[in-house]
Amino acid sequence: MINKTISSLFNFAKQEKAERIVISESLNGPSCRCHLPGGEEAVFNLPKKLENSLANNLRDLLKIAPGELTSSKYCKIRDKNNNFNFHLSILPDKLGEKIIIKIIHENQEILNLNQLGLQRRDLEIIKRNIASPGGLIVISSPEKQGRSSTIKALIDAINQEHKNIYFLDHNNLETHGVNLLENNSQNWDKIMKHDSDIIALEIENEDQESLKRAIFAASTGRLVIITIESINSLEAMHKLLSSGLPLKLILDSLKMISSQELIKLKRIKTKKKESRTQIGIFEILTLNQEIKNWIISNEKSLTNAKFWEDFFQLAIKNGYRPAIFDKKQKTKDGII
Repeated sequence: MINKTISSLFNFAKQEKAERIVISESLNGPSCRCHLPGGEEAVFNLPKKLENSLANNLRDLLKIAPGELTSSKYCKIRDKNNNFNFHLSILPDKLGEKIIIKIIHENQEILNLNQLGLQRRDLEIIKRNIASPGGLIVISSPEKQGRSSTIKALIDAINQEHKNIYFLDHNNLETHGVNLLENNSQNWDKIMKHDSDIIALEIENEDQESLKRAIFAASTGRLVIITIESINSLEAMHKLLSSGLPLKLILDSLKMISSQELIKLKRIKTKKKESRTQIGIFEILTLNQEIKNWIISNEKSLTNAKFWEDFFQLAIKNGYRPAIFDKKQKTKDGII
């Protein structure tokens, strides 16, 4: 039976449509932050006894050993009125442990590619890259800036009966024909040994092991689509090149990096009631042979600021357009 404290917390989150709950120890005692839609937060303090009780009850309920840490563990619990689906992380923190509960809301809408806000040029680049077999596609953004919606839209666009698609650790994606598996070493071994055409996963918390597995899988001829947190395509590129894998393996596997952020819509032209209030601002980085050769020849300078300044100019020369271009165009069009 679900604990009353946990039930009350989840019912509050459901009522307020909270995206995640973060419970941690602060200098003023235990605090709970509920991240709400639109970037708002509900913050309140917890009695010390209640904070300890919550962590212990979650561990008991989900069969997690005392003191055990976990990252993005898919969980499902229920009380007499509700089912609660969420990803749970219990991580070390400066003053103890941090509990992160990422809520999975029912009936979350999956936008299609045409609804994301991509300019025609960028949309054509994405469609071309998901249509061709093999390689790595990276979807990047800062936290809570829509990359989950984008990766789901890509999977929805390429979901065909003859494709064997695996989405790792994404139990709230209810799409016919997509195999959902937990992101662990056993399942990676399984999908690498079997006939898997497409692998998708959202990489969180600087998970270097999953990033390396994704790059390696892409090098075997599979199409691999991942999300990572970064402020733009260049930072995402830096994370790939800093993964510790051979540079040539990474560059031969990489097809494109799409980076994005969400901007508030200025107006919504529709007669129907519309809950959507934001649209994506995008930039796409693709690498031709000139750029790849330049990176390899300057490998020793990867950690230098001058390397990235020169890389930026070379990318611009070869068609890369930072997100500010898309933002200016949407402003000119009166969309934002």
